[in-house]
Amino acid sequence: MLAACGLVLLSGRAVFALDLDLPALCRIGQDCFVQQYPDMEKGSAAVDPFCGTATYDGHDGTDLRILSMADVERGVPVVAMADGKVLRLRDGEPDRLVTSQADRTSVSGKECGNGMIVDHGEGIEVQYCHMRQGSLLVQPGETVKRGQRLGAVGASGLAQFPHVHVTVRRNGEDVDPVTGKPLAAGCLVEGEARHPLFSAEIVDALGEAGPQIIALGLAGGPIDHAALSVSGPPPAAKASSPAIVGWAWFINLRRSDRVVVRLVGPDGQEIALTRSDPMDRNKADYSAFGGKKGAPASGVYRVTAGVERDGKALFNKSGEFRVE
Repeated sequence: MLAACGLVLLSGRAVFALDLDLPALCRIGQDCFVQQYPDMEKGSAAVDPFCGTATYDGHDGTDLRILSMADVERGVPVVAMADGKVLRLRDGEPDRLVTSQADRTSVSGKECGNGMIVDHGEGIEVQYCHMRQGSLLVQPGETVKRGQRLGAVGASGLAQFPHVHVTVRRNGEDVDPVTGKPLAAGCLVEGEARHPLFSAEIVDALGEAGPQIIALGLAGGPIDHAALSVSGPPPAAKASSPAIVGWAWFINLRRSDRVVVRLVGPDGQEIALTRSDPMDRNKADYSAFGGKKGAPASGVYRVTAGVERDGKALFNKSGEFRVE
């Protein structure tokens, strides 16, 4: 049996020669995203490695998410983060998104879902969780090479979104791979040096747990937020659609953040501008949209979305979409 979800990472590149790769074949910020980091706070509060809110109490690993269950069906490979030996694994748990207390109860003791623990030597173990049912390709005792396919990203166990969760342990102690700090050591304070277990390129791509826009687009009607993690982005608007709607999907918003979505038509005129109220609490997952009823004119539309904090824009992201 696998232990609870977790990811074990090295605490110092100067001490250990082992560098870890990403646990999935995907492009950070394009088709996969860091949804949650480990909780670095020993008490009841939850603090991510950068002293932010992209975690929850007791979370011991890093969650690399894909957009939806539709992507699970298409298959996103989970790969070995380094050479190693498979110690133990579990398969056979169904893929489904946990949405109720009854769902949570049903996975009690199997929160990791389908996954495995791989020994990389030097006291380092990595645990992979929430893999797709029936996708595991290795067996206990088997040696694996860096980048070798182990299975696929899924939503087995205690999963509210499709992802691979990795916990890194050094000599039995949970470690955050992005900063190199043991979880018990607390978040990264100003001026403190990092000793990541990933390359500089991976660390830069992963970022510091701020809010992100994981998708935006142009739809032919209102957005069903609950459907996004199930079936993915809605169908694109057409000239025959009953409405024209610009939308955006956000993760890791903080309390008091605002989101903005602006839709501009082919003639350069603003069709809609949506600016939310301040978030009443931290939001791991959120969507917003704005538009108007009526069949849209053909042409190229621009959707711009962003996040505001303390009255200032944190960032914006834009895309152009053609209606025919």
